[in-house]
Amino acid sequence: MPAADPVLELTGCTVTADEADGRVFVREVNWTVAAGEHWGICGPAGSGKTHLLEVAAGLRAPAAGQVRLLGRDPATLRGPALAALRREVALVYGRGGRLFGHLTLAQNVALPLCYHRNCPLEAAAEETGRLLAAFGLDALAARLPGQVNPAWQQRAALARALILRPAVLFLDHPLEWLNDAHARWWREFLGGAEIGWPCPATVVVTSDEPQPWRLPGWRLAHLRESAWTVEAPTRPADPPPAREGLAAEAPPG
Repeated sequence: MPAADPVLELTGCTVTADEADGRVFVREVNWTVAAGEHWGICGPAGSGKTHLLEVAAGLRAPAAGQVRLLGRDPATLRGPALAALRREVALVYGRGGRLFGHLTLAQNVALPLCYHRNCPLEAAAEETGRLLAAFGLDALAARLPGQVNPAWQQRAALARALILRPAVLFLDHPLEWLNDAHARWWREFLGGAEIGWPCPATVVVTSDEPQPWRLPGWRLAHLRESAWTVEAPTRPADPPPAREGLAAEAPPG
């Protein structure tokens, strides 16, 4: 039986800063991500991790080379074909997840569902409520992002990204600014702990430090001084045991 196509392939990719800047972050990235793999992209601040993540997620074109995401080249897609790919891919930025400040947490989470299904908020309320409860956000659902701390904003941004049940999840510095309890929740959720909502099978994160992602079964790559290197794989991880109370009750704020 032939092997399934890779979820992500970068071939000979050069990643640069914004056009006005012109800096080259990394050249000749050759990288393949198989379905079900978990990857950490590590490197110091300013090394281009976020730009590379945006290239991998199809949100930014590489300066050279080719990207294939779920078997398609995002640069060649338009209209419905591009929208279909977007529904299969989620990217969550760090430091609060870039929520819309004028919408409540519940409205932020429901937004992709309303947009892609062309439905009112009321029609998305049941599914949104299940996701908010699974992520421990139901007590904060009616608050604006500015009324809760960044750790809960970040979790709401993750919920918003997952409401369409994407196949691939990209996370930019997901543990930044989180305390130990929140960071543990993220690592356990990404590791497959059962909380009532599935984590996508394929996950890519960025991090300044590799240590939080030196987990069994994870792959690590490094960006340093414009060079791309990949560590040898570790053995596959056993499924983590489910933890009770992973979606802990939200504090007031």
